[in-house]
Amino acid sequence: MYRETPISSWFGALLITGAFMLIYGAWVLFPRELFRQECVYAVQALEYTLKSPLVTMHETPVRNAYPLYPALCSLIYRLSGLSMEMVLRLVTVFFVAAGTVLVYFSAAIGNGKRSGLVGAAMYCSSLLMLDKGVSGAPQTMSAFWLLAAQIFFFYFGLRRGKWNLAWPLCALMLMTGFFTGGFLVIVLFFIPLFFLRRLLSSKAKYRNFDFLIAAAMVLLGCIVRYAVQWRIERVTGGTLFFRGFTDPDYLGEFLLYWLRLPVRLLPWSFIAWIPFCAALQRIDTKPLFSKFLRIHVCVIAAVLWLIPKVDSRELFYLLGPLSILCGAYYELGMRRFGEKIRKLAPAAEYMALAVIVMLAIGLWGDEKLLSKCLSLDLTLNFRNAPDTFAAVVASMAGVLGVGILLRWQRPRIPVWILLLSTSLMGAVFYGTIMLRYQAQDKYKGNFGKQIRKIITADTGDRKQLPVIYKTSTGNLYGELFYTGARIIQLPSADHLPDSSSKVVYLISSEFPQNPKWSWTNLMPENFLYQEKRVMLWRGKRNFQEKFNTR
Repeated sequence: MYRETPISSWFGALLITGAFMLIYGAWVLFPRELFRQECVYAVQALEYTLKSPLVTMHETPVRNAYPLYPALCSLIYRLSGLSMEMVLRLVTVFFVAAGTVLVYFSAAIGNGKRSGLVGAAMYCSSLLMLDKGVSGAPQTMSAFWLLAAQIFFFYFGLRRGKWNLAWPLCALMLMTGFFTGGFLVIVLFFIPLFFLRRLLSSKAKYRNFDFLIAAAMVLLGCIVRYAVQWRIERVTGGTLFFRGFTDPDYLGEFLLYWLRLPVRLLPWSFIAWIPFCAALQRIDTKPLFSKFLRIHVCVIAAVLWLIPKVDSRELFYLLGPLSILCGAYYELGMRRFGEKIRKLAPAAEYMALAVIVMLAIGLWGDEKLLSKCLSLDLTLNFRNAPDTFAAVVASMAGVLGVGILLRWQRPRIPVWILLLSTSLMGAVFYGTIMLRYQAQDKYKGNFGKQIRKIITADTGDRKQLPVIYKTSTGNLYGELFYTGARIIQLPSADHLPDSSSKVVYLISSEFPQNPKWSWTNLMPENFLYQEKRVMLWRGKRNFQEKFNTR
């Protein structure tokens, strides 16, 4: 029977902490400008105030937006003086760390410290987390609250029978998760409970006063939130019904879901199947907890499979229970399948060699050669930065050292450390080459600075910009964020306010049809931004209109 060489729990904890610092270090989080969906959350956080429960973007209420993440980012941004990019990513990474700690203790309490180390390593170093956990988004935060509710439900309720404590704690976690990630958090908590026979067979759990209080808390929170949603629908003229099932891309996503899921869990997909092996389930010493987690993993995976237009970050809801389950079954799996899985160990060594080659190509490779392998929208000028050479050489030396260590100590290194090392090598390449390449992408900031420069030159005031109105130009959330001005979205130029201002500034893709103002385009002729025409209009109130308003 195969047995792995035991390692100190302190060494394992230090190893995971060091890997976490390398994966989510400052050089990974800070250098880039706002990236994709970060633009949306940056505007929400900048405009969020406690005076209104509505989440707005360019002072327009947003449907299906939840306030806790932008509120927390807004508070930290105003108190700390950090840039909004830093704040968004720091909050995301903080909850990745919090989820890692929660996974460790949840797996270690019932199955030992090694199980906790395996679960924590899997949670923070899967390909999904390497790709999505380094950008600002609320899903890591809502996934933490959902996982906390699930663990509290089992530990205080099913295991210790303290339902007077389990229900209020679960309600509190669910409400926090609801105001972070929406109704999906509540759905993913309650639907798996219908598959727990012991839970539903005893009605006493639902007849106590604490359950009624918890249910009332959840119901009240949903009513308040959807009352606000109903108000937004009346303002925006939208609909509460989701029509994603009719989207033509839904069928493709539906069919590819189970092919993409193992890829997103790499390299931990090699052991993620172990908890679902029937032979191991029969010798499990903690069957109740394992069954609880297994049901949650299966049901959450099925729900995310069926829901249209699911962001890949929603898989964070699945990653927590799956990591704990893999940690719980790790020792059993290694005893039975350890020798077979061990045969995959040389793949980590080849991975080290491949990463070294990719680092070398990224630093010294010809641009034409790289363009054949990658879709290069930017230049390779990032290689001219003074610290790039030193960073790449240090990364190559580190990866080479890891590869030699894996080769030298192959029989002694546990499988989970091999998988963690493989993730770490991929993260080194991503942080050293890919993020430096992406950090060149400054088009949003350049566009915003250009708008700011034109308006300050026109007004002569460099300290404070006037309000900028916007119509029919697309979102431009990230671009206009970098102007530093207050932005107001209007349906059309006819909705400009009748104020005492003599001059207004309007961004539009067409001529403003409002005869109350005389319009002059301040942008260069035929200016295109991302193949779309964008114009910055200065409107001066007509004399007749000024006379009529007095």
